[in-house]
Amino acid sequence: MRSATSLILLTVLITLVSAQDTLHRNDQDIIENILDNSSDEQDVQLQGEELEYFKSHPINLTQPRYGDFMKLPFVSPMLAESIILLCDTVSITTVEQIRSASLMTDAMYDKLRPFVTVKDKWTSASAFEYLPSQFESRFRAEQRLQKTKGVTQNKYLSNELNSYERLRISSSNLEIGAVFEKDAGELYADGLIGGYVSMKDAAFIRQIVVGNFTISSGEGLLFAKNIASSKGSNAVGQIRKRSSIISPNISTDEFRYFQGAASQLQFGEMSVVGFYSQRKLPATIDSNGSVISFYTSGLYRTVGDLERRNTLDEKTVGGKIEYSLNQSGTFSLMLMNVRYDHSIDRGLFDFADKRSLSAGSFAWEIPIHGVIAFGEAATNDVDTFSKIFGFIIPVSKSFAVSYHHRAFSNGYVNPFARPFGERSNIAEGELGNYLGVEIKKEKVTVNAYLEYFTLPPSTLEFETVGRETFANVSFPISRMMDIVFQMRNKERSQTGIRNADDARLQSNYRASFTIKVSRCFSITNRIEAVKVSYRPSKYFERGLLTFMEGSYRDNNSGVRLRSRMIFYDTKSYDSRLYQYESDVAGNFSNPPMYGKGVRWYIVAGVELFREFVLSFKYSETKKLNEVILGSGDDEIIGNFDNRIALQLDFQF
Repeated sequence: MRSATSLILLTVLITLVSAQDTLHRNDQDIIENILDNSSDEQDVQLQGEELEYFKSHPINLTQPRYGDFMKLPFVSPMLAESIILLCDTVSITTVEQIRSASLMTDAMYDKLRPFVTVKDKWTSASAFEYLPSQFESRFRAEQRLQKTKGVTQNKYLSNELNSYERLRISSSNLEIGAVFEKDAGELYADGLIGGYVSMKDAAFIRQIVVGNFTISSGEGLLFAKNIASSKGSNAVGQIRKRSSIISPNISTDEFRYFQGAASQLQFGEMSVVGFYSQRKLPATIDSNGSVISFYTSGLYRTVGDLERRNTLDEKTVGGKIEYSLNQSGTFSLMLMNVRYDHSIDRGLFDFADKRSLSAGSFAWEIPIHGVIAFGEAATNDVDTFSKIFGFIIPVSKSFAVSYHHRAFSNGYVNPFARPFGERSNIAEGELGNYLGVEIKKEKVTVNAYLEYFTLPPSTLEFETVGRETFANVSFPISRMMDIVFQMRNKERSQTGIRNADDARLQSNYRASFTIKVSRCFSITNRIEAVKVSYRPSKYFERGLLTFMEGSYRDNNSGVRLRSRMIFYDTKSYDSRLYQYESDVAGNFSNPPMYGKGVRWYIVAGVELFREFVLSFKYSETKKLNEVILGSGDDEIIGNFDNRIALQLDFQF
């Protein structure tokens, strides 16, 4: 098997090196760089897919909207306002002109470049606006080369080949998207099929979507995309929920989306949104007819998995009215109702023995002399509210401060809420205060935050009190070398978390540097240490991870190569460490490293012709002192795990 794998790897590399054409601009590397600054708590696959969508739908600098810039997780509100001010005062004919915007740096411009464009202002709809002008397709195959228990014991319904196909056809105003995915172990007939038809910017119609879509609103108390609370190196801007109200969806997430129709209409300063969704959800239902758990993995590899599929009917309807004060100031009111055909167990969501739930919220974003005040208040019954409010204060061009306060009542219930905070289910209650700062001095950038939170008792018997501190310092030593230092400390106090202990402390320390050896080649090295300790027992664990990565990109030959070697040593999963790693375009992973082992991978990409891009990844993981990897149906006999992926992208 290893000989065959080596032959495949050699063949692909020869093909890549022999190709002679120009490569698309460095978009995938930029997306990976953005995700590499994310915390280990984020769902990087969902965020990566969202960034890919924004890249395919760049912001038009001839008619920019503040909300469009705020979708991007690395853009601060101050930078968004400075870009809009520039676009309002000068005639924008090239993307390069935004380099002169206040607060814009070379590094920020490089990040922003794939997500902006310059097009003629749209004037009126005609038949030509709906003719297809862009075609994108993606075909990917992935294979785990070691046999798992599910395969050797014939528990899986099919082989372990993962197959993915995506198609998007678009014009200036009309777009059609479709996706198919067969997970490892699934039959093709049981794979994911999804899609949408979207129309935008036609008279008073801002957007209409039929098919799969997601809804976001305010600060996430009513609706939010399923991207976990971000706590990374964007200390000032990360407290805001970012996304458009309606987003077409062809994500591989098989649980968190809506299916039906949604529209957004624009009447001057007022925007009106309405949507309806009806879909079948996978769930486990007990003998009393109550839903005791939702099945969110999207894997249907066994007969037991299929028994949970399409067992629960969900109908959701909602609407929103938003009034714009100016480019960045808004007030909005949103209402929703969700109804299920089975009762929901109180341990999941307390629907007060009903099968339906209604909720409403009022959200605001108000600029006051450069200060951005924002917030949202939501309720089920006008008696109990969950609230968020905060400020972003640009003290100067080199110093900004943000504050975020959250108070989630355990009387407020909403299965679609996902605001900034500690808990994914805010119905259990939460109280928190966050203070973030960003300092830019010449080429040095410092991001830091301090957060205190309290989690009332839920399924746990006791209240949890926590504190988290974070600091990230990045600076270039020279034009050829960048250095980043990062520190994170988190403490949670709670009785009974480990034997007789009542407090858990975790400290992470990271240092990394990147050396640009030449125009095409760079080397990155990172070392990260973690310590997890408990009180009063004084039990502790330590962990260490280091990697060395080489990256080669030659736009003349059309070759992109990246390889990384990782060494890690932790006592258990409790002291695990994460390292976001490169992959073929559209695949994003942030795997936990625990135990003692070695991992390496190589990613290669080339533009075979101007429109065809071939990508490849091979990875190996070997854990020392282990005889079995994984658990359950994913268990592998031995300590070696390797995978391969091959992908073809076409864009015309």
